[in-house]
Amino acid sequence: MTAPAPDPTPRRPRPTIARWVAGVTLLSLLPLLVFSVTALQRQHAQEQERNRAALQRRAAVAAHAIGHELASVQGELRTMGLTAAARDGDLAALHTMAVALVAADPRLAAISLADPDGRQHFHTARPFGTPLPDSALGALQKQLFTRDVPLVSPLVTGAVLQQPVVGVAAPVTVGGRGRVALRAVVRLDAINERLNEQQWPPDWIAAVLDQNRVVVARSREPQRFVGQTVTESLRQGLRDGHPVFEADAKDGPRMVVAAAPVPGVDWFVAVGRPLASLDAQVRDSMLLVLGAGALCAGLGLAGAVFFSRHLGRQLQRVVDAHAGGTVAAAPPSAIREVAELDAALAQARVAAQRAREEVIGRLEERSEMLDVLAHEVRQPLNNASAALQAATAAMRDGGGSAVADAVGRADGVLSEVRASIDNTLAVASLLIAGERVWRKDSDIDSLVAVAIADLPVADAGRVRIERATPTRTASMDFGLMRLALRNLLSNALKFSPADRPVTLRIADCDEPLALLIDVVDGGPGIDAALLPRLFERADRRVRNPTGRRQGLGLYIVRRVMELHGGSVRVERTGADGTTMRLVIEQSGDD
Repeated sequence: MTAPAPDPTPRRPRPTIARWVAGVTLLSLLPLLVFSVTALQRQHAQEQERNRAALQRRAAVAAHAIGHELASVQGELRTMGLTAAARDGDLAALHTMAVALVAADPRLAAISLADPDGRQHFHTARPFGTPLPDSALGALQKQLFTRDVPLVSPLVTGAVLQQPVVGVAAPVTVGGRGRVALRAVVRLDAINERLNEQQWPPDWIAAVLDQNRVVVARSREPQRFVGQTVTESLRQGLRDGHPVFEADAKDGPRMVVAAAPVPGVDWFVAVGRPLASLDAQVRDSMLLVLGAGALCAGLGLAGAVFFSRHLGRQLQRVVDAHAGGTVAAAPPSAIREVAELDAALAQARVAAQRAREEVIGRLEERSEMLDVLAHEVRQPLNNASAALQAATAAMRDGGGSAVADAVGRADGVLSEVRASIDNTLAVASLLIAGERVWRKDSDIDSLVAVAIADLPVADAGRVRIERATPTRTASMDFGLMRLALRNLLSNALKFSPADRPVTLRIADCDEPLALLIDVVDGGPGIDAALLPRLFERADRRVRNPTGRRQGLGLYIVRRVMELHGGSVRVERTGADGTTMRLVIEQSGDD
């Protein structure tokens, strides 16, 4: 019997396990790569939009900060207009009060009083009774009396100070003289410091522009550019009303500019970033993502080939062991590999779960901040509306004392509105702040005076100051410490009976070297169950044991003190009152 002839057709070698796995991996990666290219194009546009939105947010924050400063100065002027000296027409006493206010408030350069025609009665930069030139703002301040609302001037040269100034004016009634203009000159460096609180990147330019689109403050080279008119492209962008647009800088390349209006005045804050820098950041970000994707694809393909070959060798050993009847002698490495692969997959699942929880936590924090903003602003505004309606009704009835009481309540509610907005914006800034703030020597008495001036007029008169140290200055961030001290005073006044004073005691210590500020109230004390979480940022949906919702005030105080390297603590609490202590250390690095 003859053997069959061998088939002359060569057989195609069967693909190995490594080739099969590599092929499947490559086929699965191709759609992913196509999708990645499409997604990168879309992400490029979204990244551009996010950068522009971030620029706009920072401009809006700076505009609200400038608006708050101007509104605070207007509030101080209106308070002066309600004093007995103003009602009695005692200009000498009003001049003395204005001199004291200028000395206490580092934002102010001078205060003056002028008639509607521009004739000045006094100016704190000159002794009372000194003849004064007519005001440089005579024509502008006519709007003050026709509209009967506060007014902020553009940058002008002061008739007395003979230097560029910005004036904030409020219409007041002075006995025997009728309606006059009480005006405060705001220091340009104070506006500049407020603008630069955000610490702008080196290649960014931020500027405050007045009604005439003249630079009032600037983040870069203010001495060179304050007083100059902006470029025509920037002026045109402001006229068109676009929130983000392209414009030329006076000292730089083409910029992407975000413009935000300053509340209550025809001013703008313009924040610009070089267009080339913005495009380069987006391009580099996209190239980084594309390179990382290509690298991951290559590593995935190489890993698939490597592990498939290793797995093929292990399977071959198992098959050979079964074929030879030596199953017991077969090495257990295949089982070990499977176990190691399972452990690696389990670790990957845990890492993915942690990343998911972190993202959810950030979204919840953002949602919580929006809820806080809604509660802290909307509710006080409703209260302000009700109080003002009561004041209107009382004035319609012609009752003198009832009008005064109603207007006083309206003023108190509006103070709560300002404090709530300050606290909410402060939390948004403090949550992303670093571990330290930029500190400088600040006058302690000015800090106390400004913090008390932020309170409603009725409450400010209840604060008594005790000094147990001759120290005049301390190293601190003046704005943040003012906010912390005002929150402590507001809490103390809120929980003390209306006929009890609140004491503010200033002292110091040597170990450690620190300034001590105590706020002592006459309230009923703090519930023991509330003490462990007193300085936490509480859930607004949960009421504390006293039945009140815990606000942001004490959380801001704690955060401000942490940024200063100091602390806030409850020194004493009981049925006869509570003592809160701020410890501002002076020996650490600023």
